[in-house]
Amino acid sequence: MPRVARRRSTAIITTPTIDPAREESEAFLRLLSWVSPAFPTGGYAYSHGLEWAVETGDVRDVGTLGTWIGALLDHGSLGNDLIILGAAWDAADDRDGLREIADFACACASSRERFEEAVYQGEAFMKAASVWGVVPGPEERVGVRWPLPVAQGLVFQRGGVTRAQAVLSGGYGGVAALVSAAVRLVPLGQTDGLHALARLEPVLLAAVERTALLTLEDLGGACFRSDLATMHHETQGTRLFRT
Repeated sequence: MPRVARRRSTAIITTPTIDPAREESEAFLRLLSWVSPAFPTGGYAYSHGLEWAVETGDVRDVGTLGTWIGALLDHGSLGNDLIILGAAWDAADDRDGLREIADFACACASSRERFEEAVYQGEAFMKAASVWGVVPGPEERVGVRWPLPVAQGLVFQRGGVTRAQAVLSGGYGGVAALVSAAVRLVPLGQTDGLHALARLEPVLLAAVERTALLTLEDLGGACFRSDLATMHHETQGTRLFRT
């Protein structure tokens, strides 16, 4: 019986390649959505005590607004949030570690309003970000309150955002929210609001660089006037914001 020659397959099996540039672009695109003022965190409803500061005259123009926010970055809650966000980014894949950070961040709230502002925004942020599939399931989140910087660190890391970009973006979101509140409260014009943002850029960059090597053990603050503002806001006569 004659032998039948068999043809050898010359097909080349290829595996899909990952384009790093495209991945980076996708992560950046998601980040633009996550720090957008339109992202549904309810940030427009909170002033971080700024409403009381405006009523008492502590914040009355671009200069005093910049001083107030700059102090929060250098010595207060906004600077602490940068450290917490970085720690949450580092622990994004450590379920127990992330829970401990969330509990610790809640305990750092200086007043009831600060606590509510942090967790209401954080949990709204996680709910909205779940559209991208970067949030743990409900069973992993149950029993824990999720302050905003913790939620941001988790989402940013799982969304492919670098640590440096994550901390800077979280800090910018906090600064921009306070400037936006001041535009309505003082009131400031839109141009003055932009002046405030421009003046605060080097302050924010310096704060991010300073906190890059800090840990949760370095948390602390000396912005007592701001802490008192959130407490006095609870009994303020006329209020436009929840905090």
